[in-house]
Amino acid sequence: MEDAIQSAQAPANELEDLKARYEKLVEINSSLNERVLELYTLYNVSRTLSTSLHVADLFEVVMGLIGEALNVDQYCLMFLDDELQKLQIRASHGIPETVVMHGEIKVTAGVSGRVVSGGHPVLIDDISKESDFFYFPGSGIKQGSYLGVPLKNQEGVIIGVLNAHKPMVNGFSKNDLRLFAAVAENVAIAVSNAMTLQQTRELIRKDELTGLYNRRYFFERFEREVYRSRRYGRTISLMMIDIDHFKEYNDSYGHLRGDRVLKTISRIFESSLRKIDVVARYGGEEFLVLLPETSRENAIRVAEKLRQAVEKVDFNEDAPNLGPCALTITIGVSAIPDDANEPILALDLADKALYMGKAQGRNQVCSKVPKETV
Repeated sequence: MEDAIQSAQAPANELEDLKARYEKLVEINSSLNERVLELYTLYNVSRTLSTSLHVADLFEVVMGLIGEALNVDQYCLMFLDDELQKLQIRASHGIPETVVMHGEIKVTAGVSGRVVSGGHPVLIDDISKESDFFYFPGSGIKQGSYLGVPLKNQEGVIIGVLNAHKPMVNGFSKNDLRLFAAVAENVAIAVSNAMTLQQTRELIRKDELTGLYNRRYFFERFEREVYRSRRYGRTISLMMIDIDHFKEYNDSYGHLRGDRVLKTISRIFESSLRKIDVVARYGGEEFLVLLPETSRENAIRVAEKLRQAVEKVDFNEDAPNLGPCALTITIGVSAIPDDANEPILALDLADKALYMGKAQGRNQVCSKVPKETV
């Protein structure tokens, strides 16, 4: 009888064993599928990022990749400003623009600050249980789950944070954490490389002494802006600027003081002009300014503003023993197409206007050149 019972139980036990093995295989297969998906995602991220060299383009690519690869609707990249000791949102998705505009926090503040200070990912399953949870100003996030991963460059230095939020509790799994960390590593290296390349390009474009653009870059931009102005029927204006009696100042106070003057005047120009304007050191004590979408009349107003700003400065203020010293500038202005259609002719007219201003006594803005001098 016992043998009969055991014989009957054997198939049942084998069935249970087979069922357990099957469930284990399903679990392993599911895990393998997840891992394959992770590897494919990382391959896709790495391949896509390697084709983007410009920082702005890279941010756009990254935003698309994160949403697709990590299945989140709200996320952002915050980067560290070492000088200001702040974290600033540089790219985002699913966050209102009005919030992004003020998306800046101290490097020690908020949950992102915790990621930076700790140097490792922070996963919060239920934000509502975190009494001190702070994302960034205006985010209004008080529930759901959060995942923050540090962005580290090749040297292991933290340059920012990848933040992600889901509206549901326990929205992120351990697999998500692993995948986020791997994606963040790829993103950080790509962004770091792009930023280094951008900084190198900027150095090539800049005048070493003043930090302004050099003449080579100026003419590259000039050509592009002229093309753009013709395409859209806009006016662009040009200034040529010269520091009056600069040689005498150099002879009297030395070249180091002269270099200081060039730097000071360069800062005045930068702070007085728009971001879309291009100011460059042409050579010696001469400067060029390109004013896109600006009429000659408005360019003259801007030039007068620059002239007045410079003449108010005591260039020996840092050295009282030398006595006060004021310097002035003379500016020639021309416009395309009002004064000339070709860039070289507009530049020549601005140059002639500049020297006409010098001949008339310096420290002035001049724009109209008599026809007999053209």
